[in-house]
Amino acid sequence: MPRKKKFENRHFPIGLTQRKLRGVKRFRYRKPNGKDFLFPIGTLEIDAIEAAIIFNQKHRNPTIKLLMDHDPSNKPLTQWIDVIIERVRNEELNAERINEDSFQTFLLDMARLKTLHGEVPTKAINLDHVNSYLETYTKGKSSRVYNSKIAFLKKVFSYLLDDGAMTFNPAENKKKKPTPDKIRIRLSLEKYKQLLNQTPHSLNIAMRLSLQTTHAVNELSVAKYKDCRWFDKPMVENDLLVYGLMRIRRQKVQKKEASRVEIPITQKIKDIIDDSRKDNIVSPYIIHQLKSRKSKLAKGLTHHTQLRSKTISKLFSKFRDKLGLYDNIEMDERPTFHEIRSLSIHMYKKSGIDPQERAAHTDAKTTKRYDEGHVQWVQIQAAEITI
Repeated sequence: MPRKKKFENRHFPIGLTQRKLRGVKRFRYRKPNGKDFLFPIGTLEIDAIEAAIIFNQKHRNPTIKLLMDHDPSNKPLTQWIDVIIERVRNEELNAERINEDSFQTFLLDMARLKTLHGEVPTKAINLDHVNSYLETYTKGKSSRVYNSKIAFLKKVFSYLLDDGAMTFNPAENKKKKPTPDKIRIRLSLEKYKQLLNQTPHSLNIAMRLSLQTTHAVNELSVAKYKDCRWFDKPMVENDLLVYGLMRIRRQKVQKKEASRVEIPITQKIKDIIDDSRKDNIVSPYIIHQLKSRKSKLAKGLTHHTQLRSKTISKLFSKFRDKLGLYDNIEMDERPTFHEIRSLSIHMYKKSGIDPQERAAHTDAKTTKRYDEGHVQWVQIQAAEITI
């Protein structure tokens, strides 16, 4: 009987261990004939694991091919990867059940799964493989990251089950970790103003638009000029001039009726849209930035001037730290771009405006509905924030 693995090595494939040699930790692989192979100093754990998996499939499991010949659906995971990706693309991304950023994260996780367990036949995947994936890619990460990877594995294996490539879902047996409450501090109006005056054009537009609309970066990053429907002449509502309606669809709850809102374009929102064009960059997106046309268009983007929501968020955090506004606060407690949404909701409430409909919360009550192509839009009342 082989010796039981140490706790820290439990996610390693058969034959792979880690030992200290002359004061330096090295990966060692013991071949079936008993001879040892030492990986070079500096070898990454993931590379050692991948090499061990490939060697094991070739030299330790000669019966695997016979088993797969008797069960065509029991193919190595790597042969199912593209099938699952295409199903998620068609059934979730194209059906708008997930957004583009979530799909890109899914693709990255699939690449990791392929690297780690690509050669394992699908019906041989068990809880050990789940533990190995979590140990490799969530070590030192937060409980939220750990739980999100469990959810990812559950999703992949559920698709494999549906295609007959697995007989049970081992990720269903994995217990999630308790997640602590969010501890980020709120963004104050004073700090918002300081940031606003120091940010580049694209971030300035994004921050101002978020404050006036109450919407988050996921929605604003895909907002286009064509989403604005302009009136022939301004109308007056709640003592405010309204120039048109701006359609925003909240990504998180896009299947809910309240997720589709038409926000009146008041003077302040009109000013933001007008200012967004002052950089003379031709773009269909309100929030945009000029990038080289020579560079390859990243996946999920439709125009070379388009910015990912993550790019806008990172830019906000970069300038937040550059200005040293929260140097006395731990990094994971500092406010992110998303806190502008909270600030906006707070300020609307403070001014006596109910921000629920504006923020496209799923339990918001509808005021006016427009039925166009069987899609209903909630038109909310005109309001704006003065700072």
